[in-house]
Amino acid sequence: MKKEGLIIDDLHHKYNKQNFSNWILNAINLEIETGELLGLLGPSGCGKTTLLRLIAGFEYPSKGKIILNEKEISSSKRILTPEKRNIGMVFQDYALFPHLTVLENVMFGLKNKNDRSRVDYLLNIVGLESFLSRYPHELSGGQKQRLAIARALAPGTNFILLDEPFCSLDMHVKLKLRSELPNILRSCNASGLMVTHDPEEAMSICDKVAVMKEGKIHQIDKPINLLENPKTLFVSNFILGNNILNIKKEDNSYLSCLGKITTSDLVANKNFEFLSISPKFISINRSSNGNAVVISKEFLGEYFIYKVSINGENLRVRTNINNLLNIGDKCTLTTNKNSLVYLYPGAHKVYI
Repeated sequence: MKKEGLIIDDLHHKYNKQNFSNWILNAINLEIETGELLGLLGPSGCGKTTLLRLIAGFEYPSKGKIILNEKEISSSKRILTPEKRNIGMVFQDYALFPHLTVLENVMFGLKNKNDRSRVDYLLNIVGLESFLSRYPHELSGGQKQRLAIARALAPGTNFILLDEPFCSLDMHVKLKLRSELPNILRSCNASGLMVTHDPEEAMSICDKVAVMKEGKIHQIDKPINLLENPKTLFVSNFILGNNILNIKKEDNSYLSCLGKITTSDLVANKNFEFLSISPKFISINRSSNGNAVVISKEFLGEYFIYKVSINGENLRVRTNINNLLNIGDKCTLTTNKNSLVYLYPGAHKVYI
């Protein structure tokens, strides 16, 4: 690994020291190299913010260690204080100083305030060179977030933590700013860890993504590998948005709520328990004799997503906008020919 980087080694953490089975973070291992942006992705309560606080130095880990630029900054026995870590932080609510101008905000953390070279460089990169004398309340949401990023990098920081940095921005500004973030980091030879609960956000701009659930990392990989090879049921559901079906082996095929699944691609002598299938690979048709019922629908521009109850399971089905069904309609569901699915345990990719 390159010298400038972050290593997290077998990190555990909990707030209730007496309950050793209830880890907030459990055996976290990851590395971030120079210039990389890693997305830390997962639902609310999975431990993302706790990990951020441990890296920043606001908490002691219960076990394991954190190394930054080949220097141990956290362990259960020793912790380097936050101000000595040279880590920048960008918050979702910006956390700017309201009484300071744009220039004063960026220069706040500088030890040598006579040297403005890096400040001027950063303000130019984030497009705020014409707003030096403005105060935060005179800036738009996107400009405030650019200012927060510039301030985090100004003291020579080569690693920054971003906590849901775009969640309070409107969609147009969010898309523009998040596309700029990797270039800003690369121009400063900086690395970053971005916490988010939005798979699209992480997958679109991060070099690697770590997918978390209940304090554990299920998979760390490049976005394309997460899409093509989800290692666990959770990754398949959370990243791909796939339906997870219970399946039961019967002779040389499997039974599911969508019917019998038979394919020559099934691995011999394997007892699979679950099948993961995309909503786009399921067809839905209104039928008075159908065994499925539409329980909700969502309009997403070019298609509908129907939530359907069938044989005690709820599935999401994607259709074109011409296939108009109503809540309460009975229907039939079938799998499309040559649909790509994943079988678990084992994450076997097959076509049915």
